Amino acid sequence: MGDATIHLNRFGIERGRLWQAVVAALAIALPLVFWIGIERALGDSVEAQDPGETLYLQSYPMSGAALEFKLPGEGWTSPGIHMADQRQNFRHGGLTAAVEVDTRVESLDNLLRRRAQAATADNNSVFNNVVPYRNETAKLSGYRADIVGLDTAGSITVVGEDGGAAAILILIAPGDDPGSKTVDPDPFIDTFKLEGK
Repeated sequence: MGDATIHLNRFGIERGRLWQAVVAALAIALPLVFWIGIERALGDSVEAQDPGETLYLQSYPMSGAALEFKLPGEGWTSPGIHMADQRQNFRHGGLTAAVEVDTRVESLDNLLRRRAQAATADNNSVFNNVVPYRNETAKLSGYRADIVGLDTAGSITVVGEDGGAAAILILIAPGDDPGSKTVDPDPFIDTFKLEGK
């Protein structure tokens, strides 16, 4: 920025082209001012979640499925701006949780594998140990897999019905044990209420 200012001053003052130097300076400064104004208008980019707050998701672009759920415990945060109604991301210390709802799912097993491939590609990890999953509290069943990375561990769980609605939960935490309670899907899925087809 300093080099650009010196160059503009030399260009404007030494060569008698002050108006061109001013236009160039404005072209540099106006986008910066605009960006700062937008950041201040939008406010904080992290929003604290109220303990016990009921959250809602709906499938998109095809409607037909809805998910109601609560986050376990306190201290959860989420991005201040949610860009999608069908997926939300949350953070609790080092633990990240992604919750998603989908509709007209032909195969829960195939959905789990497809979403697991996308999730592991983002953080250089792999998924394995795909097993059937059942949550008696929510009366939901599906499949669960472990996610293992160099310095992270997690789980991905898909519940719902083949040919109908499905909910997806991805948990990632620092560590090396995908069987730990930190990435256990039960406390989350206990509160899931999945509706639709």
